[in-house]
Amino acid sequence: DGDASDPRVAGVLQSVLLRALGSVPRLEVSLVDCVTLGQTFTGCAPLVAAGIAAPTATDTAGLAEALDAAEAHVRRAQQARHDGAGEVPFHLVVVGGLPPGLSRAVTGRIAALAHAGPHGRTHLVLAGWSPRHSREQLPAIDNATYVTVDDGDGTHRVGGIPAPVEFDPPPPPLLTRGVYEALGERHRADRAVGMPALIPPRLWEGSSLHGLTTGVGRDSRGEVELSFDDATPHWLIGGRTGGGKTVFLLDVLYGLAARYGPRELAMYLLDFKEGVSFTEFTPSAHDATWIPHVRAVGVESDREYGVAVLAELRTELNRRAAAMKRVGVTKLADLRTAQPAEDYPRVLAVIDEFHVLFAGNDRLARTAVAHLEELARKGRSYGIHLVLASQTISGIEALYAKTDSIFGQFPMRVALPGAKRILHHLNEAAESITIGQAIVNPSGGAEGFNRPINFPDATADPELLHGLRRELWERRDATAPRPTVFAGYAEQHLDASPDFARLAPGGRRTSALVGRAVDVAISTVACDLDAVPGRHLAVLGTSTVGADVLHAATLSLARQHQPERAVFVLAAMVAQADAVVDATAEALAEAGHHHVVVPPRDLAAQVRGLAEQNSPDRPTYLVVFGGDACGPVLGATGLAQLRILLKQGPGRGVHLLGWWRGAQRFIEDIGGSGNREDVACLMLLNVRGKEIGSFIGDINSEYEPRANRALLIDRHDNTTRLCVPFVRPGREFEELPA
Repeated sequence: DGDASDPRVAGVLQSVLLRALGSVPRLEVSLVDCVTLGQTFTGCAPLVAAGIAAPTATDTAGLAEALDAAEAHVRRAQQARHDGAGEVPFHLVVVGGLPPGLSRAVTGRIAALAHAGPHGRTHLVLAGWSPRHSREQLPAIDNATYVTVDDGDGTHRVGGIPAPVEFDPPPPPLLTRGVYEALGERHRADRAVGMPALIPPRLWEGSSLHGLTTGVGRDSRGEVELSFDDATPHWLIGGRTGGGKTVFLLDVLYGLAARYGPRELAMYLLDFKEGVSFTEFTPSAHDATWIPHVRAVGVESDREYGVAVLAELRTELNRRAAAMKRVGVTKLADLRTAQPAEDYPRVLAVIDEFHVLFAGNDRLARTAVAHLEELARKGRSYGIHLVLASQTISGIEALYAKTDSIFGQFPMRVALPGAKRILHHLNEAAESITIGQAIVNPSGGAEGFNRPINFPDATADPELLHGLRRELWERRDATAPRPTVFAGYAEQHLDASPDFARLAPGGRRTSALVGRAVDVAISTVACDLDAVPGRHLAVLGTSTVGADVLHAATLSLARQHQPERAVFVLAAMVAQADAVVDATAEALAEAGHHHVVVPPRDLAAQVRGLAEQNSPDRPTYLVVFGGDACGPVLGATGLAQLRILLKQGPGRGVHLLGWWRGAQRFIEDIGGSGNREDVACLMLLNVRGKEIGSFIGDINSEYEPRANRALLIDRHDNTTRLCVPFVRPGREFEELPA
């Protein structure tokens, strides 16, 4: 009935707390002191630092948080007993004094906790429970030993003891500090977890028939495992920069890769920030190994690449849905049982900094939202699981109308330090954790379901990870393909393209290779040059990358013809392209191809001759470096002949490949929008879509240029493909001007 404002009561509280902590293994503590503002428990600082106790609550709000934590502990203990998962630690709530004007609702919560607590391994030491400390009648405290503090003679009454009792003096501060520091060290050691603890003793022995499970760390009850299954099909992970998101993701991915083989698990990994989160899962110049489960990895990914990955996953979802209908089953496990020879692994797609994918509210963001919503709603049925990681899920404009329909499908929430809105907005558990800790919540972030854990730093033992990666790689199927890796910052070179290596004379039609697509397969982008009118290529933009694109297109065409079976006319119209023209001519000469380099003064004669040429069996390619200089050189008559060449050339074996530094100049040279069909393939460099929207028939084009990217438009196929243009090796990539 007394509180800690009485030094005798403060002393007995300190004594009871010290003895309880010293004798009860793994005891967790909540401290409340609303009468001396926490002075009673100042000696408990080592407990707070170690995570055994939360900071002392000193007001009504803090008391409410302590009650929240205690009630959640009761529920966890009851659930653990129901699941047969072992006992949770004891939880002790020590209240040194209650705030003034305590409401009936709060006193009712305290009484209810006292009633249910012993069944949930939760107990109270409650000081100040007296009518003189409350304006209302206080409820009885069940299962309680009542202590009455005497007013004068130093003896007190303790329920159940038929004699006066003297309180022990407060424990010496040095003793308290020594015990608490030792307990803190033991607590940290018990919760410490290394990466080896997450790796199973035998690799690839897990079955993903009913889900995926991996260890992620430890809590007070021991090892913590989380699952991708029907109950928690998708995870949402949040935390500030440097808060441990990447480390936690690596823990999960390595744990899964060690437990399940590639026939049980496939991975798609996307990283939208500037970093190397997932590069260690792929082969590199320094390490030829890779994680065999990985199908595709995006590093500094484009939004377009992210949408392509989501579209690929949606295609896989539809493939599985069709297979289930044919077999007559509704679960992935039944489909795999019915068709054991087919390849239906669980698919895990991890998207780090996913909010970038939905930046703004443009057409691309809306497409991404549509894909994500479909995968989130249906993925659990078809074994496709998502992990979205970011600092926050608020403020994403494209998701305003879809927050519930999408994030409602992500019951597993993992909040790291600095996480915003990952848990319920009233759940502030993540505000009190530090690096290496996380709050795991399998109920959509709702209060009362938090599970604090400690997780290891996967990057702390690079030798362990290197050895594991090599062992997994050596176990792979040697016929399985390497993962495709899209590095958003990397240039692309023609010589490195597998499609260029496969080119040879005698193909059905010739194609000019111009770049690598921003898609899952990073496929080669080409412009077919057949006999159909309009099969020409125009590269538009002031960037000198245009000259490199023509260099790549010309060499790829040359590779498809026997020497002397094609003619290449190189028109060097601008000084910016002279070096590229010379390099192109040199490469054609080495390959034995007939070619000629035409100065500007001779271009009119060449165009006139080509406009009259008819030799489809020995095609001619007019490659114009700086087409915007053609108008003054050709004059009205020459431009008229150029337009004839554009209309009739493909059927006669003549194709134009040109780089115009200005879109408007190109439109004027070909005779305006009425002749737009005469050049079917357009490649936009630093030209905004709105600048050429009316010409290409898409006034709503949202294309915005950026470095190391181009947009190929094929009017005959009615396709647009974002790509990384081919540039010459050793060329320092220039920034495209806006």
